[in-house]
Amino acid sequence: MKFDFFQSFSYASQEAGALTWPAAPRHCEADTSQLSFDNCLEQCAVAHEVGFDSLTFAEHHYSPRQLTPNPIPIAATVGRLLPDAQIGVFGTDLPMNNPVRVAEEYAMLDNLLRGRLRIGLLRGTPNEYLTYGTNPAESKARFEEGVQLVQRALTEPEPFGWEGRYYRFRNISIWPRCVQKPHPRILISGNSADSAALAGRLGCDLGFSFQNAHRCAEHIDIYREAAAAAGWTPQADNIQYRHFCVVVTSAEESAAIRSAWSPEAVYRLFNPATPDFAAVLASVGAAMGGAAKGIGAKPADPTSAPARDFAIGPPFAGTPEEVVDQVREFAEISGAGRFEFTIGVGARRPTHATIVETLRLIGSEVLPPLRSAGVPAAGATAAGA
Repeated sequence: MKFDFFQSFSYASQEAGALTWPAAPRHCEADTSQLSFDNCLEQCAVAHEVGFDSLTFAEHHYSPRQLTPNPIPIAATVGRLLPDAQIGVFGTDLPMNNPVRVAEEYAMLDNLLRGRLRIGLLRGTPNEYLTYGTNPAESKARFEEGVQLVQRALTEPEPFGWEGRYYRFRNISIWPRCVQKPHPRILISGNSADSAALAGRLGCDLGFSFQNAHRCAEHIDIYREAAAAAGWTPQADNIQYRHFCVVVTSAEESAAIRSAWSPEAVYRLFNPATPDFAAVLASVGAAMGGAAKGIGAKPADPTSAPARDFAIGPPFAGTPEEVVDQVREFAEISGAGRFEFTIGVGARRPTHATIVETLRLIGSEVLPPLRSAGVPAAGATAAGA
């Protein structure tokens, strides 16, 4: 198993966690935002020091939860400050961006990082389609075409043209070329079954965020079947899972934190952005006056369903021993071989000092036993775990 630290670059203010989306710019103080970047860069250095395999970042907009409208400069900054750190950008919200520009920027970044880069191409959270006026009814098809265009742009040795449904370019000729051949590993979200199948067909890594282990296992089966049909076999290292990780030192703290970070609490934190895409399209469509306005589905009440049926799974939370057991169980059920921990996002935002303390605790008491046990993920060979 491998372990990544997802750095959200969140705004260093307890009050900001309660702001709705989009957050009003008047709440942003320059001194606090600069302090936020300084703190988060220090946290990246600590995570690298204590043994995380990779440092990862993502694109989000109009929110104090993530101050990274473009994660590529962040990745370049961290990668140059920590010249032996592996870097992941998970990822770029592809339907909101020009895929050729995305390919150019990632090729440049792979050179700046000397081949230490993995990338993720994602659809983005539905509320963020309001950022640049993206049509949510087109996002799926636009995303699928965009992924193929990025792959072609990063690998084609000669100038070429592209005539697709959503993208048309007379000349594409990427400079510089990627250091990694044919290109850095590309990850696609597996939170939907269709995306899992697409990742398998296109030879991409598969990423999950906050889903429960059983849902992930179902989509990983779809991914493996699509990959087999395309002539390749994913290993556990091709499958990545992101969730909150909260580690404490006493049984009393563990009971309190696991109650505070229940699946229901995580559901409420992300509702309506994650659990029910159709319902979010309805609200986005209503706001945009767009095609999705008539969709009337409502998010399911997570408290009315059995635990294994939650779309949202529980965070990794508790004492180091409890978190180790939780990660092992998740790997055995799902088949994931990479775990991406995020700390400090949401309404209950820990201080900078607490995040640093948590990272050191994970590095000393969580990562070593998971690595030494050599527990293979479900359906994977030992070499892939």
